[in-house]
Amino acid sequence: MAYQIKQLAELAGVSVRTLRYYDEIGLLPPAYVGENGYRYYETAQVDQLQQIRLYRAMQVPLAEIKPLLTQSPAQTVTALKHQYQQLLAQRQQLDNLLTLIQTTIKTQAGGTQMTDAEKFAAFKQQKLNENEHNYGAELRHKYDGPTLAAANERFSKLSQADYTAMQAIEAQLLADLKTRPALDSPLAQRIYDAHKRWLRYSWSNYSAEMHRNLAAMYQADERFQSYYDDRAGQGAAALLCQIIDRYAQD
Repeated sequence: MAYQIKQLAELAGVSVRTLRYYDEIGLLPPAYVGENGYRYYETAQVDQLQQIRLYRAMQVPLAEIKPLLTQSPAQTVTALKHQYQQLLAQRQQLDNLLTLIQTTIKTQAGGTQMTDAEKFAAFKQQKLNENEHNYGAELRHKYDGPTLAAANERFSKLSQADYTAMQAIEAQLLADLKTRPALDSPLAQRIYDAHKRWLRYSWSNYSAEMHRNLAAMYQADERFQSYYDDRAGQGAAALLCQIIDRYAQD
C-alpha cells in the first residue's frame, strides 16, 4: 500500500513538516513522486520511519540515524540490543531513585530509618549506569568482563565513609591538576598517588599496567579528556596521562 505524505504522517504520529524535512536531509525520501507532485511512501519507507521514530525515542541524534538505516539486519540487531541494555540500565536507575525517594519520605515522616548504605546506594548505582552508558564499550575493549564486573560490584558496596573519601580524593586531585605542576615535582607524584588511591576503591587487583592502559584510554577518547578538562581546565587530561605514564611503573 502506498501512502501520501499526510496519510503517513497521521499513521506515524508525526507532522507533515517533519516528513518533508526528513526528505530534504536524505533521511527518508519517498518511494516516488507522482505526476501530481505528491510524495508517496511504500512498505520500505514505513519500516524506515518506524526505525527512525524508535531511534529518536532513544534520543539518538538525526545525524547518527542515517548510517544506522543502511546497516545489515545483523548490525541493526546488535545496535538495538546495545540500546536495549542501556534502556534497562536507565530504568533500573529510575527505579532505584524512586525507591530512595519513597524511603526518604517515610524517614522524614517518622517511619523506618534508612541505613547509611541505603542513603547512598542509588547515587552509586547512578554513577555505574553513567559509566556504562558513556564508556562501557571502551572499558570492555581494554579489560575482561570479570575484571569490570568485580570493579562495579566493589564500587556498589562501598561504605558511606569510603564513598565520601573517594569523592574527596577526586576533588583534591582535580584542584591539584589545575595548578599544572611539572612532571618531576612532588605535586605530580601526589596527583599520581591520589589517582591510584581513587582507582583502588573499585579495583580490587591494581597493577601499574592496568593504570597505564587506563591512561591510554584517556588519551584516545575525547570523552575521557573532557571529563578532566571540563573540571580542571584545558590540558588537564593530557597532564594526568603524562603523570600516570611517568609514575606507574611495574
